[in-house]
Amino acid sequence: MSRHTQHAVHPEPELQRGRMECVFLTCFRSEFSVLATTLHYSGVRVLRAGSLDEADFLLTVTGATALLSDVTFLDGDWRDAMRMLAQLHPLVPFLIVADPVDSPYLEDAYARGACGVLWKPFDFTLVIQMIRTVGQAARERAIWVEEAYVAEPSLR
Repeated sequence: MSRHTQHAVHPEPELQRGRMECVFLTCFRSEFSVLATTLHYSGVRVLRAGSLDEADFLLTVTGATALLSDVTFLDGDWRDAMRMLAQLHPLVPFLIVADPVDSPYLEDAYARGACGVLWKPFDFTLVIQMIRTVGQAARERAIWVEEAYVAEPSLR
């Protein structure tokens, strides 16, 4: 008698503690779909937000570990997204999604706190590496903040 193992044709990535989730603030559905589908098979779940309010909501309810943002979107630009993060989600890292033609508009992005730029056309190996890196940094920051909070009674 032989043993057979069943495999799903398109298995879901394991929902482990380290699973990556990020929010992509964009008004381009087709670009989002390509990115989300590709990253899905690398264990990165990408949710689409069309506005700053939607991005805030998704970051709040999912606990996403990163925000990706187009240079401009329906109700603002990458600077608006960074301000929203600083005010409401200070531990969430920020990556800008940009075309090479946008580079002059991003000269101060790193000085303002962006963790990186995902250049189009996407090099998916680099995109996955950057998202995993900032996601891990976000988790480590959250642990550090929690430990500091527990160790220092005056923070409560």
